[in-house]
Amino acid sequence: MARRELTRLADDESAAATEMGYVFTFLLGLLFLTTFSLWIWDIEVATQERWSDNAMEDNLLSISAAVERADEAARLDANASYSEPVKLHISTSSSLQLQLILDDEAVFITDAGGSKQIRQPISGAAATSHSGSISLSGVDTVWVVLKAGQVTVTEEHPDF
Repeated sequence: MARRELTRLADDESAAATEMGYVFTFLLGLLFLTTFSLWIWDIEVATQERWSDNAMEDNLLSISAAVERADEAARLDANASYSEPVKLHISTSSSLQLQLILDDEAVFITDAGGSKQIRQPISGAAATSHSGSISLSGVDTVWVVLKAGQVTVTEEHPDF
């Protein structure tokens, strides 16, 4: 009789099927967790890029508005000296090695590779000339300076 019980236990495969169910359930959960983690990471990266682009656009608008005010000061008095600090918005794109460029037609922010370039036109209605180039790495304030009919951008406080 003892031999018959051993044979019956050897033919029982329900325990193995249960174990296999546990393994497949674990693997399915791992797959879902990995997929969810990648999805969340993509959302975070897209959000950071959107915030960086918005911060760069806001920076350009603020700087171009300061350049327009410097031009207005030059229109009012040809010998005027003017300076205005522009606080930059924090951007996660500091690894892009951003460059701010001012010329007679526009203010640009571009990265070292040239893959990202944002342009904000300025009116240039005054008889001033515009120039300047700043590396934005570690810079939190840009100065727009009017001196001797020249509007420039710099990261250093002007000394009049």
